[in-house]
Amino acid sequence: MKTLKVLGFLLTYPSAQQIEVLSECREILQKEKWISDASLQKLNRLMEWMEGQDLLDLQEEYVSLFDRTPSLSLHLFEHVHGDSRERGQALVNLTNIYKDAGLVITTDEMPDYLPLFLEYLSTVSPENAQDNIDGAVNIIAAIGERLKNRQSLYSAIFEALCEAARRKPDAKAVEQALQKNSGKAYSFEEMDKEWKEQFAFENTPQTTGQGGECPSAREMVERMNRPINIQGKGGQS
Repeated sequence: MKTLKVLGFLLTYPSAQQIEVLSECREILQKEKWISDASLQKLNRLMEWMEGQDLLDLQEEYVSLFDRTPSLSLHLFEHVHGDSRERGQALVNLTNIYKDAGLVITTDEMPDYLPLFLEYLSTVSPENAQDNIDGAVNIIAAIGERLKNRQSLYSAIFEALCEAARRKPDAKAVEQALQKNSGKAYSFEEMDKEWKEQFAFENTPQTTGQGGECPSAREMVERMNRPINIQGKGGQS
């Protein structure tokens, strides 16, 4: 399912090489038709905007959104665990899932980096990919709404991901997350304070998977919202 890989690619740090292949990204999205025409139009507007920006301006916008605004972080586990010890174990578990699927991380990004996770999901069946998106749909929806508050065209990617999921976001959970943080731009002092605070999605023994034995794949991603079915080599869970 190349659509998910393309959506993740659009969320990576902007580069000249990225801009050069946006036409190919359009072709893939239109050919697979995994998302609606309305979402495709919004994604096209995003790509047209990216093509029309000076690269340095585009990079500054990206950093302002995803690197300087904790509530827009593209590292999924940060929205559940922050920088706690539980996140470290969750990252180890997710790395092992990638390894079991025959995938090796070759970037400096953490395993829970959304573009990396979406690239992994592009290698499994559409049904399995949807199950995994379901597990993170509340976080994805909250980030998307925060990007809308910032009037960012990047919100189109998160709308498309929510559309691709079988499960609708929990409106109450998303609203609570938005009440905690709307996605506004922060001063450096506010950003430091935000990183230290507990994130909006509850971090409990149930969601951290603590209980004696090593968490399974389902238990690991359950930290985000709900159990899912992640396949490794040979289709095993």
